[in-house]
Amino acid sequence: MARVHSEASIAQSNTDASLFWRSAANLYVILAKDEIRVAVFVCGALLSSFMSPTAAQETRAENIRQQQVEKREAVTPQGPNPAVRVIDRLEDWGIFAGAPRGLYPWFGSVYPGGGFAGGAGFRKPFADDGAFNVFGGYSINMFARAQADLELPTFARNHARITMSGRYIDAPDVRYFGVGNSSDQDDATRFGYRPTTASARLEIGGQYASIGGGVNLHTVETFGGRTAPSIEQQFSPLDTPGLGVSKFTYINSTAHAAIDWRRPPGYSGRGGLYRVQFDDYREQNDDVYSFKLVEAEVLQLIPILRANWVIALRGLATVTDIGSDTSVVPYFLLPALGGGSTLRGYPDFRFRDRNRLLMNAELRWTPARFLDMALFYDTGKVAAVRRDLDFDGLKNSYGIGMRLVGVDGYAFRVEVARSEEHKARLIFSAGGSF
Repeated sequence: MARVHSEASIAQSNTDASLFWRSAANLYVILAKDEIRVAVFVCGALLSSFMSPTAAQETRAENIRQQQVEKREAVTPQGPNPAVRVIDRLEDWGIFAGAPRGLYPWFGSVYPGGGFAGGAGFRKPFADDGAFNVFGGYSINMFARAQADLELPTFARNHARITMSGRYIDAPDVRYFGVGNSSDQDDATRFGYRPTTASARLEIGGQYASIGGGVNLHTVETFGGRTAPSIEQQFSPLDTPGLGVSKFTYINSTAHAAIDWRRPPGYSGRGGLYRVQFDDYREQNDDVYSFKLVEAEVLQLIPILRANWVIALRGLATVTDIGSDTSVVPYFLLPALGGGSTLRGYPDFRFRDRNRLLMNAELRWTPARFLDMALFYDTGKVAAVRRDLDFDGLKNSYGIGMRLVGVDGYAFRVEVARSEEHKARLIFSAGGSF
């Protein structure tokens, strides 16, 4: 009995030992797995601690840069399309928004009769509203022009401005038909005209009224025309005042007053301009060529049909036979009619004399944005004395025109004009007629 009990106790002891060792093995395995995890963690930490600090910083910096790029792409709008860039450039050039900025292309007229001209310029604003502008151009008839203007900032509560300018013109083929309203178109000749001018001007103005004045120094060289027949082959000093003198030096004092209630002044459908100007030309080498000049101009715009149609009227008178009866106006400074801003059916400088009278009428309408059309009629005459500035013997022209309009006025125009001497004259010009 005792033996049986002893064998049972031994068997139980063996069973308990087996369970102990089995539990111990399981605990070892669990601890071993935890140790592996700990070892991996420790190894990773050690590897991180032994990595190069520079490499870690570069990795973080690259991540930051990538985040910034993604953020910028998300919030930054796309750049302007090519059309917008072209418009911005045209605005910088002054095509749409008035005065140019920086380097710009220049288009215009070198001198009447020179044809359409092109060139380049540079304008640099400074201070509040001052600017320095320089440009040069060359025309299709090989006329040349260079000019520099310095506009000082306005003062007197922005009502006054001083401008200084220098200009050089080379016009080797200016037309000359003789003096008088009855000059013959078959007597057309050419002469060379090369003026150099330095000037200083003061302008004082308010919203509608302005006055101004200045002093100009003109040095003028004249010579025979490049294209035959030259002026000296057809005319003489007896019928052409100043012919035979190759150089003139003038000090020109000028003053003017104006009332301009067009808005904007350069392009408007209503308002008017009333202007008077006085000039005193003093020749420094021969006082016989000194003279005085008075010019008056009236321009009125009459809107109809909600200003989509406008009647534009202008009257202009210039007289030089004032003061001394012995004064002589040289042929190249005589008031003239003809060309794109006076009698459009006649060539530039078709009629010259000491006095002139001009009247223009236009019917303008706007068929599309930035485009104007016009029917026009011009009439006028020149005369040796003021009392002959009447309505007898007027020269007439008429036609139709198309104008491109910018923000500050007419940018370019094409016109076809007719007169008794020309069935059709095609006119290309920058700016408006008046």
